[in-house]
Amino acid sequence: MLWNRFVVGLRSHILIQMWHPIYNYGCLRCISTELASALRPFYFAVHPDLFGQHPKQRTVNEDSLKQLNAHIEILYEGKYNALREAKTLKFYIRVENAENRDTFKLITITLDNRLRDPKVIVQKLLELCSLPTDYVKRIKDSAGFSATTTEFKPGRDYNYGPAFMDFEVHFREAKVEKETTLEKWIGENAMLAKGRAEDLIPLIEEVEKLRLELIERFGLKDARFDCGWNFEHFRGCLKTLERLEKMHAKHMKNLRGRIVVFAPFTGISLEGHVMLYTGDVLNNWIEFIKNIPIHDAFVKQIPVYENTLSQVLRKIKIGRRKFMPKQQAREYASHLIKVTTTIGDYLGRNKFPKSWPASLSGYEIVVESEAGPLMVSPTGQLIVPAACPGFMLVDFITNNLDTAEELMKKYAYEKHIERELTQQCIEQLKLKNLTKEDLITPDKMIKTLTALLRYKSAQFEGLNLNISNYYSVLTDGVVCIPWDFNTR
Repeated sequence: MLWNRFVVGLRSHILIQMWHPIYNYGCLRCISTELASALRPFYFAVHPDLFGQHPKQRTVNEDSLKQLNAHIEILYEGKYNALREAKTLKFYIRVENAENRDTFKLITITLDNRLRDPKVIVQKLLELCSLPTDYVKRIKDSAGFSATTTEFKPGRDYNYGPAFMDFEVHFREAKVEKETTLEKWIGENAMLAKGRAEDLIPLIEEVEKLRLELIERFGLKDARFDCGWNFEHFRGCLKTLERLEKMHAKHMKNLRGRIVVFAPFTGISLEGHVMLYTGDVLNNWIEFIKNIPIHDAFVKQIPVYENTLSQVLRKIKIGRRKFMPKQQAREYASHLIKVTTTIGDYLGRNKFPKSWPASLSGYEIVVESEAGPLMVSPTGQLIVPAACPGFMLVDFITNNLDTAEELMKKYAYEKHIERELTQQCIEQLKLKNLTKEDLITPDKMIKTLTALLRYKSAQFEGLNLNISNYYSVLTDGVVCIPWDFNTR
């Protein structure tokens, strides 16, 4: 059970990371292996996820990383005429040895038509962050951009976690991937995957033992890990929780009967789970645990807020997105109140369109975030941001009721076919496990499973297979293959 829960959480996290701007950079793909190795400490220092509790710093770093990526891509393609205007990039980094961990330093670098040498850019960035430059200075000037024939191996000279290296390899081999056939790729990587999975067994058993001990000691319903990384990181989180008991035993009683999840944020989830952000310091954890009863009040109010919004919108169902990221109950309650107020204001001046049915109970709306696009999900849910004006929300619902109904019927039909084909694949190919990324919809999964059933079990037997958008063997031995492998 621990394996399945962890794998699902890790797969979701990694897919999200793939589309994060820092992973969508082309820099490590474009520049040479030597410069890529030199640049890694910089990426780690400014990684937006390290500033999760500081939205201003996170946004600035994210935006500047995108611009840095664009600049290096332009150099790589030789389109120097596109560098007419100078760009000043800003990055926030943490001040080392500061008493307050959240003390930041702002660094800036100007990129223009004169700065065409990627080695100089890398060296300047490292110097600005007070990071070692000896290595980059030893790189030959001719080693600026990579040659397509250079064999690439992820560097291990900087300890920033295996997930980063996996994506480095993924982007480096993107062109080669287009020519890969599933049969050939599985043949080349099956033994590697099984070896990694085998090597991980002792650690899995150790983590499971510690997890069960803490569940019993604290009286928890469960302890889970849902923020990526690896089993070593999970073990570290469990040991941290264990240390907290020795220092703050009386406050740890607030965890009794709860599900504790090591997650991308600290707070109470919509399901009432205690979420502890793995990047937080101990003081933040204990301060939150002390105040769990206060946070619980928001969870208790959510059904009331959802029912109120439902009544205002003609008994429409208030849903949760099928694969939406975990969300704090406090934020979600605020979003529900905002949408309800907006619709109330609209009805103070207008009436709902005559084309609306008397009841919208057959439809489902999801209030997902403060801001974002209005859209209909592949499952037929109406996804709306909390800050949407009333007239715009009403127009959106009016124009998309038919589409939502069609997608709901399609999803209801396809999910049953998907389940049957999934079980058939597991049995026929003798897989250890078969999962998919959250963004792989049932129609895509059905095409994948149908294609997989044409293969023989000898190639797949004993594998943990995950359907995604890319080829990769992850550090835990899970084999990722693209859902459209059959048509690439």
